[in-house]
Amino acid sequence: MGEAVRVTPLDIRRQRFRKGMRGYDPGEVDAFLEMLADAWEDVAENTLIEAKELEVLRARASDFDRMEGAVREVLVAQQRSADVAREEANREADLIIRDAELKAQKMLDEARNRVQILTEAIRELQDRRMEILLKMNSFIDTQKGIIAMEETRIKAEIIPAEERLPGEEDGDMPLLQLSEL
Repeated sequence: MGEAVRVTPLDIRRQRFRKGMRGYDPGEVDAFLEMLADAWEDVAENTLIEAKELEVLRARASDFDRMEGAVREVLVAQQRSADVAREEANREADLIIRDAELKAQKMLDEARNRVQILTEAIRELQDRRMEILLKMNSFIDTQKGIIAMEETRIKAEIIPAEERLPGEEDGDMPLLQLSEL
């Protein structure tokens, strides 16, 4: 295919045809050419207007494409920012939980240690109490022995041997019973 021939309305108006015998009526041809030139001129003007409108629309479409790209970038950035914030919040929550768990474990360890110390102290006090009771029993037994000997001595001093009743010998019968004291 060859190149398109550009014909302007002025070309149509200036076009001249040779006159021949029995040809077309020159007035009708001129009127038709004038009408064709006017129509061609309207088409050319409309084409120019539409080309300008198309250019404006393309520019607007390009602007919209840029705006869409910018909006998409903003959305992607917002999504990334939200992801980063969520990850940071998760890390922060993990740190808080880990810190709380460590503090709770430390408190449990301290409480267990305190319980162990108190349990050992209670055992020591019970052992000490038992030791004191044993010493007191031993002391009481010793004191009973001393009291019995003292009663026998006192009895021997108060009641002469010849005045003692049968079966009542040195130290056999206490002067006073402990229950009487």
